[in-house]
Amino acid sequence: MKIRFIGTGTMGSISRGNQSLAIDNILFDVGSGTVKRMESQNFYTKEIDCLVISHFHADHFFDLPNYLIGRNIRNEYLNKTLPIIGGVGLKKRVKELFDLAFGDGNKEKYNNFERDFNVKLIELKDKEEYIGEDFKITAYELEHGRCKPILGFILEKDNKKIAYATDTVLCENLEKMCNLADVICIDCTNTIPTGMHIGLDEVLELKEKNKDTRFIAIHRSDYIHSHIKNIEFPEDGDCLEI
Repeated sequence: MKIRFIGTGTMGSISRGNQSLAIDNILFDVGSGTVKRMESQNFYTKEIDCLVISHFHADHFFDLPNYLIGRNIRNEYLNKTLPIIGGVGLKKRVKELFDLAFGDGNKEKYNNFERDFNVKLIELKDKEEYIGEDFKITAYELEHGRCKPILGFILEKDNKKIAYATDTVLCENLEKMCNLADVICIDCTNTIPTGMHIGLDEVLELKEKNKDTRFIAIHRSDYIHSHIKNIEFPEDGDCLEI
């Protein structure tokens, strides 16, 4: 499998785009600016077979209209239904976002959203699974201040388990994901924890407890990290073979 890091930053990062990555043909998060960043890396919406959304904050969700409308304009939607996986409320939030972005005052414009865009909106709760043709995704409820729902995911494919855990504090499910995964892409927003995000010191402690798990730092602000040797710090556009 290949992990492509489209954006590795936070909304406050100067040098990096908003957090988004693709594991083979599965895209995790599509925040503001993601689609153009994909294109600048010669990676395109037509290559994606499944889209996964961790939560409904702008830097993880707001480029969905650009993604799907561009997909329709280029006729990529005609022969391929795109599963879009997210937490409870996904269907409502998606319609609200499209009404805001391109509603034109027509309240009925997106009543047949899934048909018109050839997508399947899938809402998962904690520990629920989505089984695709050659992969399985399991959702894990995380903690991100008052944001509900916030989900992490473990992708199982080719006998590997890759976890995606952005925007979370240290919690029981995060520790479980670190233990279960072969590789975890984990929130490293700040060097110290806040009420919204885990701190880098806590990530180092998780790595010490899970020595066989490969830790990859994502959703990072602009701190210096060159002294840390047992966690990987990719930049936008990097690709890793797993």
